[in-house]
Amino acid sequence: LAVSGQLDPALEGRPFELSAEPFVHRRTVYGLIDRQDLPSLFRVFDFASPDSSTPERPRTIVPQQALFLMNSPFVIEQAKALAARPEMAAGETADRVNALYRTALGRLPDDFERQLALEYLASGGGDPFDASGGLSRFEQVAQAVLMTSEFKFVD
Repeated sequence: LAVSGQLDPALEGRPFELSAEPFVHRRTVYGLIDRQDLPSLFRVFDFASPDSSTPERPRTIVPQQALFLMNSPFVIEQAKALAARPEMAAGETADRVNALYRTALGRLPDDFERQLALEYLASGGGDPFDASGGLSRFEQVAQAVLMTSEFKFVD
């Protein structure tokens, strides 16, 4: 949410359903946890039991997590918002790719990443920023960046 520019910084307030549309753009600390009925989404991400203390969590990655990030309406919404940020809206294609990486990962893409993104954006003809058929190619690159391990984990 912060990277896409969609985070609502409001403090306090009532809890909200994390996986219900329309999606609430607040920190997950305000998410509703029903201890008797945890959504399956939580199980996909190995959510700790809310009935006991869990001082340290194991790092796990399962294929369902990647599939969720590829298909989740919430993640797609954030990829679109990220691609629509003002710093991505103007300039040459390479400048937009640089801005995408700088915003999402806090760094510029390396030569391989930049070349890969530029080749993908140039493929298929037409405008890579046109989303008339669903996600534009640039929004797809934004979603791919959001799916990287570098984005998901802090080392």
